[in-house]
Amino acid sequence: METQAIASQQSSGNATPALGASKGTADAPSAGVDFQNFLTLLTAQLRNQDPLSPADSTEFVAQLASFSSVEQLVRANGQLETIASAITGDSIDQFADWIGRSAEAPGGSVYFSGEPVRFRLSGEPGATRAETIIFDPSGSEVARFDASIGRQVQTWDGQAGGNAVENGVYKITAAYYNDEGLIRTDTANTFGVVNEIRLDGGAAALRLEGDIEVDPSDVVALLAAL
Repeated sequence: METQAIASQQSSGNATPALGASKGTADAPSAGVDFQNFLTLLTAQLRNQDPLSPADSTEFVAQLASFSSVEQLVRANGQLETIASAITGDSIDQFADWIGRSAEAPGGSVYFSGEPVRFRLSGEPGATRAETIIFDPSGSEVARFDASIGRQVQTWDGQAGGNAVENGVYKITAAYYNDEGLIRTDTANTFGVVNEIRLDGGAAALRLEGDIEVDPSDVVALLAAL
């Protein structure tokens, strides 16, 4: 599958793919025998036919028309592929200025690298209390603490039971309560720096720090990276 990518300079030591880079668009495919060769073969056939039993001229005309139609279809397909390649190139270019910026998206996944991570809860109008719950990559709960109910940005310092957790991708969720108990749980919006934009199968995808992939359509805010 042909893949295009835009990547930040900080992602690895390898050379960064150029904007809208691809393996290149091949020349338009051609028929096994081009039109000029067909005429050459047709002329040779006419020269070498049996003079006592010449071929039907209408058959040659039909062959000529058929070959011409096939060649035109092949060229049209090649032009369509060129147009499609140009369109997909434009679709990845529109996200080029997202590189290095912080994207806010739902789903709860966030990469902890030793620095506090930011998140935003969706809120619950009927709640009187909210908790933030942190899960590690294996799905085990590692931390739980009281949180603000509103939609303001909050932070988690990476502490779990008084100890700093290991670097990695964690999931942040929220639980909302009222006087009668639990109302609902929900994943938080999290923030991550966009390191790369990939185009696989014609669909663009953002790759955030920690190799977290996000659909561009899911991004609700784009901020300058801290």
